Amino acid sequence: MRAKSENPLQFDAAVVQMLACPRCHENLIIEGEQLACGRCGRRYPIVDGIPVLIAERAEERSTS
Repeated sequence: MRAKSENPLQFDAAVVQMLACPRCHENLIIEGEQLACGRCGRRYPIVDGIPVLIAERAEERSTS
């Protein structure tokens, strides 16, 4: 019998190595409940364990 994970909706960190920013194609890193781009600063939400890599849904880096 397979053991249940603590949070079945948690994003698998091993998969992040295969993902890239839809805008600038830079590698993404996990920051809390989001995937962040180191080059352009956009942040993509992770909803129910699924990354939402839609450029229009990304939060842009603040310019303050």
